[in-house]
Amino acid sequence: MKETNLISILSAYNNLDKDSFDSYLSYHGTKIKNSELKDLQVFVEHLKVLSRNIALFDKYFIGYSIPQIGKEFDLLRIDKETAVNIELKRHSPKEDITAQLQRNKYYLGFLDKTISCYTYVADDKKLYTLDPTNQLQEVTIQQLIGELVSQDVKRIHNLDNYFNPADYLVSPFNSTQEFVKRKYFLTKHQEEIKIDVLNQLSSTKYSVLAIKGNPGTGKTLLTYDIAKEVLKKKEVLVVHCGYLNDGQILLRDDYAWDIIPVKVVMRKDLSKYHLIIVDEAQRIYTSQFNHLIDQVKKLSTNIIFSYDGQQTLRKGEINNNAAEKIERELTSAAYELTNKIRTNKEVASFIQCLFSKKRSLEKYKYENIELNFFDNYQEAKAYLKQLRDEDWKIINYTPSTVNTLPYEAHNLESESDNAHTVIGQEFNNVVAVIDGHFYYKGGYLSTRNYKNTPYYHPTKMLFQIVSRTRLKLGIVVIKNQEILARCLEILNQK
Repeated sequence: MKETNLISILSAYNNLDKDSFDSYLSYHGTKIKNSELKDLQVFVEHLKVLSRNIALFDKYFIGYSIPQIGKEFDLLRIDKETAVNIELKRHSPKEDITAQLQRNKYYLGFLDKTISCYTYVADDKKLYTLDPTNQLQEVTIQQLIGELVSQDVKRIHNLDNYFNPADYLVSPFNSTQEFVKRKYFLTKHQEEIKIDVLNQLSSTKYSVLAIKGNPGTGKTLLTYDIAKEVLKKKEVLVVHCGYLNDGQILLRDDYAWDIIPVKVVMRKDLSKYHLIIVDEAQRIYTSQFNHLIDQVKKLSTNIIFSYDGQQTLRKGEINNNAAEKIERELTSAAYELTNKIRTNKEVASFIQCLFSKKRSLEKYKYENIELNFFDNYQEAKAYLKQLRDEDWKIINYTPSTVNTLPYEAHNLESESDNAHTVIGQEFNNVVAVIDGHFYYKGGYLSTRNYKNTPYYHPTKMLFQIVSRTRLKLGIVVIKNQEILARCLEILNQK
């Protein structure tokens, strides 16, 4: 995205045909709606009446969106010490203006600059900002002009470098303190689902609801945020289908959340709970599911199943098809999160193309993928230990309790986390190992030549591991030319 002169953009809008104007916007990497351009016209004309300083209109980023997060700013102008954000509205309720300015201030606060956020309402030609207590106040446009003129703006070659998506990706498990203190915002889609779910829970009848989504869509944050909201007034039970992780234990022990592993749910008295949440519900046993549904109907209470049908780890879970059972019992249509906000686009694309040769290859720089090849387990394992010392997260394949499986040769003995313990968690930099037992069958990644059939499916475990990353993904290939070739085919697209 290039910085833009506001007068130039409006000149193009008013004088060029649509194709030429669209091409001009594309050159600047700018996205702006016609309605926003009309509001921008009012804003610029207002400035022109008060100031003849042409520099006042230069070096704005229009419609900039933070990578992965999707948070967009109408106008953004940055110098070495300050950042000024201006949102353009035709008209808007003051509570909506306040909420947006507070949100913008939060996202820009990580820039470590003096932040000023404004909203210009075109119909009234009024300007609003936040006072020191984060409450809305009307100010003169001269105040904004003074800040803009005072900026010493230099050209920025890559605005993305100013923003670290990891700053905003709060997890209830890996950023538990920030989650409890509400140092995060939901996306607009998440907020809409939350409001609708809370309305459903206020019904006098029982409700069976579902929130589903692929890895990285913010399903866990939304689910736990709903739990936190309901907990303000009523009792909530969180049932986790797996081992409790450190974040869940912290919520349970320090913040008095009622969180249990699913294996004890059939011994739990459910009568006092207004809401039961089943997390990672794709892994629930049929008997546990039937018990919960019976209890919900009997007690006229509410249950939310949160799940991702892809995150199954063994054949029994696949055959069980919990998602189908859940959807047969729903009292309203399942809520589905589709936009990935945790995994960046290039990592998501790499993962999709790695698991399926039928996926079309996309042209990315793939700067967040690291690929290394070794011809033996010993040297690969030594390299994994080095990466762990460099703050990469190594996730082991879950070991068998019956047989010793080949992948255990590269598992790190000192690493306690495996494909099961990290369910629902996320890490900035993750390393995954692909050994010689992986190959492509019918165009899809699979495994072969195991002396003893693994209880947990290695390909499913690999997917669980790679989908835990937020920023960077490291792939270590051991003695497998077919997989290395596929990785290089993906990465070398230019």
